[in-house]
Amino acid sequence: MTKAIELPGDDRDKAWKALAEPARRHILAMLRESPRTTGELCDAFGELTRFGVMNHIGVLKDAGLVRVEKRGRERINSLDPEPLRDLYESWMRHYEVTWAGRLGRLKRQAERLERTKTMDTHWTGAPLASLHIRQTVDIDASPATVFEALTEDLSAWWGAPYLLTGEDAADVVLEPRPGGLFKEVTATGDGYVWCMVEQIRHARLLTLAGRMGMREAITGNIRFELEDQGGGTRLTLEHAAIGRLTAETEADFSAGWQDLLGNRLKAFVERGERLGLKGATA
Repeated sequence: MTKAIELPGDDRDKAWKALAEPARRHILAMLRESPRTTGELCDAFGELTRFGVMNHIGVLKDAGLVRVEKRGRERINSLDPEPLRDLYESWMRHYEVTWAGRLGRLKRQAERLERTKTMDTHWTGAPLASLHIRQTVDIDASPATVFEALTEDLSAWWGAPYLLTGEDAADVVLEPRPGGLFKEVTATGDGYVWCMVEQIRHARLLTLAGRMGMREAITGNIRFELEDQGGGTRLTLEHAAIGRLTAETEADFSAGWQDLLGNRLKAFVERGERLGLKGATA
């Protein structure tokens, strides 16, 4: 069995930075289906120049995510899944204490991923795919008010069907500090950790790291940015994830965010309507 390669810290940083660009994630999505020539990749990006696409391929190659083989006058690009697996393992180990209760399940998942790899490291299991959602909603309230609702009053607007503990859910909580948890809890102390706070800037920015309920995701990042619109607030959401995801997953989460932010959060901040878990008892 092929031993997993452990990337040095600098190489991991290169891999994460490479995955942060949507065009490069699209290239990886194409290569997960089959190797492609550089010409085929360039033809898939009508909005980018050939130089721009080749630059993206170079970044992916430098990060170890893509292998390039010269065959005659053509260059064949193929996906190298090993660094992605290393990112998965190193990321999950970083949060081992926080997610101790879920390590058994993660271990089984890692073992399943290992079984899908052949001796030449070509990926033979379910393909990795990326997800990227970007939405904006204008809310008639100050950034401070919107930020408070986003971090302090989640249960007023977050509720079914966006609950993983179902009818047992008692509260939805976000601890507004770096390292704080975004979690769902029950009256008996059970619950589910959705994400962890990665960065917070009062009334301006909130970023979360985690799978956000995507059972087939390896990891993800959610960013809420608040912009003062002269008495109102423009809230911009960006949600990116990587894993064994489908177009249906992206559509479901896109619709869910639109409902949560564009309908429920907006109704709570602007009109005091409580459409969340604690709406009926408020």
